[in-house]
Amino acid sequence: MADILIDNQTLPSTPAAGKSVLYVDSTTKKPVALDDGGTARGLLSRNASTASQGAGFASDTYLTNSNLLIPSSGIQAGMVFEWRIGVTKTAAGTAAAVFTARLGTNLTTADASILALTQQTAQTAAISSGMIIIRLVVRTTGASGVVAGVVGMATNTAGLGSGIDGVSGSVDLSAAAGKSMGLSINGGTSAAWTVTSVSCELIS
Repeated sequence: MADILIDNQTLPSTPAAGKSVLYVDSTTKKPVALDDGGTARGLLSRNASTASQGAGFASDTYLTNSNLLIPSSGIQAGMVFEWRIGVTKTAAGTAAAVFTARLGTNLTTADASILALTQQTAQTAAISSGMIIIRLVVRTTGASGVVAGVVGMATNTAGLGSGIDGVSGSVDLSAAAGKSMGLSINGGTSAAWTVTSVSCELIS
């Protein structure tokens, strides 16, 4: 039998120059490579929806299954969080939507806001559907961390509004192992969005 059995473990010690350590993270249960610079590399976390959410999002609403579990290495510079969201909207709702990345363990809007991005061009009174892609890149870490984010829209009409990008101020990214980075969406007054799918990954 060709089974390979590997114990799950927390972040190991940084290996010597010219070497890497392969392990399975005990928090996310994902295989990780730790390089000689102390950076954990790989597909560190993923999630996906199993049902539609909405119609709703007229107020700030946590996106179900958008939470990406942070491994035992914590948040490191160069990590990339990415969410791909399939969505439809009715003709109702003409506000500029707000997309907020949130860090915590509640998996609700009670989690800390890391970066909130408000659409540059608001929605219009048109039925629309498409994909929203949100990417968050970690620039610096620790208690005074900085992230850069972007929202991209691929839609069949202008009904869902435009994308936007921006950079956070100083945010606390320390002691993040075991917490989750997720998304909340506020489509604004009268918004009637249905999120049909969510898929997301944390890559380093």
